[in-house]
Amino acid sequence: MKYRFDMNASDIKKRLSDKTRPVFAIGIAAELVGVSVHTLRMYETEGLIIPQRTKSKRRLYSQADIERLQCIRVMIEDRGFNLAGIKGMMSMAPCWEIKGCSESDRAVCDAYKTSLEPCWLVKSKASACQDEVCSECVVYRDVTTCHNMKSYLQQHWKNT
Repeated sequence: MKYRFDMNASDIKKRLSDKTRPVFAIGIAAELVGVSVHTLRMYETEGLIIPQRTKSKRRLYSQADIERLQCIRVMIEDRGFNLAGIKGMMSMAPCWEIKGCSESDRAVCDAYKTSLEPCWLVKSKASACQDEVCSECVVYRDVTTCHNMKSYLQQHWKNT
């Protein structure tokens, strides 16, 4: 971690308000969400969350990750979803439309052809996604959250 002593108040405020900045270790993230560390690792294995990694491979979670994890907990505890159901719901995001993929990109993309898993978990990806970091992609970051997924799908289905 680099320490900066030359930051002004504006810089500090900007850093504190950045919801995507990874700052929480896995134990703190688990405590904030009310689950065990093992549960967070399971969510990661299932592809529901993509924590950032330090150079030493430690997981770090951002405020946006905490909100995503809280969303997952609500779906499980209050709405009766299981992990497969949540994953299936996330796989319904039409990433190829959101990202504007060409027909040739769609032809090689497993997310378009099978859509059994969220696009960030598929092996064969469109060229638009080849070099992209999935945790920074608009589909993962914005569309597949509790609030945005429902409204996006409602809007999408109205227009089709």
